[in-house]
Amino acid sequence: MNKINIKLMSDSALAYLKKNIEIVTDKIKSNETNDWVYKDFKQPIFVEKNYMIDDIELSENPDLVDKEIDFKNSIILYEALKDLPNYILTDEKFWLWLYFEKFYKVTKSMMKIKGASTIKDHWTFEQGVRRGLMFGVLSRCFYRVALTVEEYKPDKYELTRWIIQSPERYRNLTWRSFSSEKHLVRGIIRAEKKAVDEYGYENNDFYAEIAKYISQIGSVRLLDVIEENDIENMVYNKMTELYNK
Repeated sequence: MNKINIKLMSDSALAYLKKNIEIVTDKIKSNETNDWVYKDFKQPIFVEKNYMIDDIELSENPDLVDKEIDFKNSIILYEALKDLPNYILTDEKFWLWLYFEKFYKVTKSMMKIKGASTIKDHWTFEQGVRRGLMFGVLSRCFYRVALTVEEYKPDKYELTRWIIQSPERYRNLTWRSFSSEKHLVRGIIRAEKKAVDEYGYENNDFYAEIAKYISQIGSVRLLDVIEENDIENMVYNKMTELYNK
């Protein structure tokens, strides 16, 4: 597979985007290709870096509901980007390069643009870095995999597939400050899946209750020192309690 250098959106281009968010939103909504980007933004729009990744392609998802396409895109994206340093993966300008140049049409197809709020919340980091990563059109695809992959298992993407099949299984965690802690997310998801499989039916309200429960634990204990197996057992017991009610 061919290799390409990654790019970051330039500081001047980022400043233009933030200053003209309404205009840029209208341009994205009305243009199926990104030709307009190279006319409207002042050069240089993107700055090439020394880090290299596989030159991958992602599938468009025009109906916005094909979970199999979401799953495949998420895996492809994760495998291509997982070796990049954290300071790149958490840089708004890296994801903006992917949105505005590399995967412009794919990004548009994956989320309907209702207005400037869509761009602020799901393309830029207007609401903060953690929120930007967890809710970004492509960044959330990457982190759904990065936070649930189990490299030591034959089907290492079992948990990833499970949360992509039904967004409610993961959405409530993304609002919480602990959502970037892999050992917590993985332990929680594994316990929830175990309980759902055992009881044979699903109640989406339970996921909000579990997210609250973990936050309550965090108020009296440091979540980062709880072992993954311990958090799994705690969440499983809580899920069992909810089911038995």
